[in-house]
Amino acid sequence: MHFARLGRFGICLAVIFPAVLAAAADIDFAPLFSSDTDVVGQRRWRALGPLLEWKQSDTGRTFLAVHPLYSSVATPLSPVSAERQEVNLLWPLWVRKQGDNESKWQFLALVYASYFDVANPAGRYQFAVFPIYIQGRDEEGTPYLALVPLGGVARDFLGRDRISFVLFPLTYADQVDEVKTRAWLWPIVSSTWGGGHERFRVFPFYGVSRRRQDYEKRFIFWPVWSSARYWYPESSGSGYVLFPLLGHLKLTDQESWMVLPPLMRFSKGAKKSEVNCPWPFFQWSSGEVRRLYFWPLWGRKTMAGNDSAFVLWPLYHQARRYSAVAESTRRMLIPFLYYTSERKRVREEPGQGDVVARTLKVWPLFSSRSSPEGFQLRALSLFPYKDYGPIERNYAPLWTLYSHTAGGPVKEDELLWGLFRWRRATTGAAHLSLFPVFAVDRSAGGDARGWSVLKGLLGYERTGAKKTIRVLYFLKF
Repeated sequence: MHFARLGRFGICLAVIFPAVLAAAADIDFAPLFSSDTDVVGQRRWRALGPLLEWKQSDTGRTFLAVHPLYSSVATPLSPVSAERQEVNLLWPLWVRKQGDNESKWQFLALVYASYFDVANPAGRYQFAVFPIYIQGRDEEGTPYLALVPLGGVARDFLGRDRISFVLFPLTYADQVDEVKTRAWLWPIVSSTWGGGHERFRVFPFYGVSRRRQDYEKRFIFWPVWSSARYWYPESSGSGYVLFPLLGHLKLTDQESWMVLPPLMRFSKGAKKSEVNCPWPFFQWSSGEVRRLYFWPLWGRKTMAGNDSAFVLWPLYHQARRYSAVAESTRRMLIPFLYYTSERKRVREEPGQGDVVARTLKVWPLFSSRSSPEGFQLRALSLFPYKDYGPIERNYAPLWTLYSHTAGGPVKEDELLWGLFRWRRATTGAAHLSLFPVFAVDRSAGGDARGWSVLKGLLGYERTGAKKTIRVLYFLKF
């Protein structure tokens, strides 16, 4: 468990070591080293260009990174949020997360451990080397172990409450809630019962599936023959498919014919009519779902609260979800464009407008993000598709040659990790520098101004009526 110890050490390092510099005055030797406050009020220090970074917010949230090797983020316990911690080591090589009294880590997404009650050493846990070895302890304190393909028992694994097997795939059994399945020579022979379900199959020769009084489905020499009967109160009837020749479904509210299934389907019903001829190249439907596809050239689909479209699938796709109080939009031109928009109509105060959050990425040139809290633009942006959190924390600083950020009254532009920096605020405070050539500063309200060359070889300061000239770093006149 050396990885877990490394995660705990990193979290301590993120909290204790940077605190020595947190209270220090602003220092600007970027990109070698800098210590200041960012545009949203977080205390930060950075060193060696994009390699070392630390931040701490007013709420106590801390972030420490040695890009791209290591990063940790910790959010302390508060009245509105639980304590959470995450540590990455060469993400996605190793990840550790902890929160709500749970802790888990994973290595290459194949070896992982989850501890569901870290305060109880005898509590529930699971350790796995996927897909070969699983061991753990369930909620009742009962241990379990499974070694594929020899045998064993596993709990809460692969979406199943319980899995057991001997010489897999010779014998296999699983359970989900009240539904139990037992299989021999999986997946050839299997039987399922419980929770209103009843299934039996000898694949691909014969199979039958029943669910209470809802339906009964059968197949013989799958996929050659399959049939179904439905007893839903609003949609009952029966149907069959003789693959690859013909299929027919007759329900109280819908009728469908299939020719050379699944290539051609013709359906007509009270809520929906549909034509696929041939599928997937031409698709049309009306009613609850309105769709017209000339796949892969162009297509559009509209239904309650949701519409989407594509051009030259899968290159361009757009989707929109909406309701009376919110709307979200997404557009993608793979891999070059990714755009999202989130709107939430605020109705507490008359006349108050929409709250809008947007992201825009033009790969590999730049990515931007705006919200009520502020705006950020970064160039370059080398990871295609959206900016996932782990990518932003571990890798994005390495290729961010230029950034523009705005939060409240403060804006900041940086080039080459602070080699050039321009920071200004609506209060009148400003800082402009090109390390180590020159720096120009102005205080809020403009009462104090100054400039320096080569970090103080020659400088000038004015505070009110007092003026000072600096020469050779130490001489003042």
